[in-house]
Amino acid sequence: MAALFLREGNLFRRNCVYIADESFADPMKKRAAALVLALLMLLALPGCGIKAQALTKDIVPQALDTTTDLTAGGEAVSAFALSLLRSERAGETGVLLSPVSILNALGMTANGAGGTTLKQMETAAGMSLNQLNEFLYTYRMSLPAVYKSCAVSLANSAWVRDTFRVEDSFLRACVNYYNAEIYRSAFDGSLVTDLNRWVSKETNGLIDSLLEQAPGEATMLYLVNAACFDARWETPYEASDIREGGTFTAASGARQTADYLTSSESIYLSGNNVTGFLKPYDGGKYAFVALLPDEGVTLEDYLKNLTGEHLYQLITGHQYADVQASIPRFTAQTELELEKALTAMGITDLFDVSRADLRAMGSAPSGNNLYVSSVLHKTYLSLDENGTKAAAATSLDINAGAAPPSEDVKTVTLDRPFLYMIVDTHACVPLFMGTVTSMK
Repeated sequence: MAALFLREGNLFRRNCVYIADESFADPMKKRAAALVLALLMLLALPGCGIKAQALTKDIVPQALDTTTDLTAGGEAVSAFALSLLRSERAGETGVLLSPVSILNALGMTANGAGGTTLKQMETAAGMSLNQLNEFLYTYRMSLPAVYKSCAVSLANSAWVRDTFRVEDSFLRACVNYYNAEIYRSAFDGSLVTDLNRWVSKETNGLIDSLLEQAPGEATMLYLVNAACFDARWETPYEASDIREGGTFTAASGARQTADYLTSSESIYLSGNNVTGFLKPYDGGKYAFVALLPDEGVTLEDYLKNLTGEHLYQLITGHQYADVQASIPRFTAQTELELEKALTAMGITDLFDVSRADLRAMGSAPSGNNLYVSSVLHKTYLSLDENGTKAAAATSLDINAGAAPPSEDVKTVTLDRPFLYMIVDTHACVPLFMGTVTSMK
């Protein structure tokens, strides 16, 4: 969950607000889920008690070109994610984030920005607003049809207080590029029910609730993105593939106990100071990618020099080889305050009450300036041996054709800090990216 808090100038003291997200995925299944929330807060008049009303029912989405090159965007998304990881010192403490989910929330927000506020967001994203809109639209349209063993979804919505005057151009951009559902509400108790019902529906029940109580009178608008991934391994693990009681050396140097999932893989990754492998999920369009720095190279040092371009070249330049891979069972759950990280990436005006330009988004009755006061991000991922033996009929198979036999067997055991991703193998777009530095 990532939350962007926008407020009117000089009317509030700085105060980060956390909205609990209590019900994440079943820890016994290989699932990853993220919810991104952009919460725009400003002083406003009390609501009148109406239930949410759809504002987009009369807005017909514009037919858009879907020929945007996703690979170029994939490099930009990787660079964006790596910058966030470095800022969060992910090499020392395990971090998990969903760059695609964060960019969806920032992308919708950018359509309400102007001047240097917009330019800074474009620079950090590595794409112009038009490019970002088109990339995220094309990526969403490229998602595979949902089938039992692999479900991937991106959903967006906006929830507008009934006293907030929202610009029509902003609404249309959110609908056209992000397929956002937009609702007007009094922001009373009915909003809690309505928004939580939407969240549960769009996350396939992985996240049951977001709001615990009705927002205060300052809250004007919620922009919500939900990104979910739920998949089985292409080749399930058997009981004999599980090695219990192994050792993992944490970033602190502590030796910890871990259970390892062992398998033979066919895609080997090798670069400067790093080796790794790719393990496909059922259907082949998505894969788990693991990168292990060489002995004597810390994950922190490796991340310092890794770029989006290098990461893209590493994955696309893979080798076919026999890989004896070992993955520790692990669960990752992260809550991040991203304002400092985004500021370090050059997004400064967005958080400055005197310089933020979000007039294209709309206005409150008071007419005071809008700015972002906080960005929160929460993610969850659980990885284990569970899978399905049912083969999905699909043409999206990265293992098309047999790899040439190799006598050189590679071994990659993730028994010390490593970088991992859930990647779209066709466009090399990371849906999730994280680090494991400890088993605790």
